[in-house]
Amino acid sequence: MITRTEERLLAGLVRAIRINSRGWVDAIEVVSEDGMPILHENDNPSFNSEHVAAATAAVCGAITAVIELMGAKGYKRFNIQLEDGRHILIRQYRGYYVVCVTKPNPNLGYVEIVLEAYLSE
Repeated sequence: MITRTEERLLAGLVRAIRINSRGWVDAIEVVSEDGMPILHENDNPSFNSEHVAAATAAVCGAITAVIELMGAKGYKRFNIQLEDGRHILIRQYRGYYVVCVTKPNPNLGYVEIVLEAYLSE
């Protein structure tokens, strides 16, 4: 169960990323490792946070299994480029997944810098 302190920390983190990404991030969601949506902010009304959370947990589980089969220790992040030029950026942060969906053809380097600034420990 998420504590109030964790929830406030994550909410502040989400707002900071949205504000500092200069409009390149269309949606951002924090997902628990078991696939529960914790919180989200988005500009897209078709963004279903429960579906995104479940899909994130499934994708991250599959990636973890592949990495283990390869004998690697783990991962911190991965990016998926969509055909329409948007990117899905998934980062691990304190036992949660932070999922960002960018606008089409974003300044990806800038978005990566913002995510690294707020999610590095």
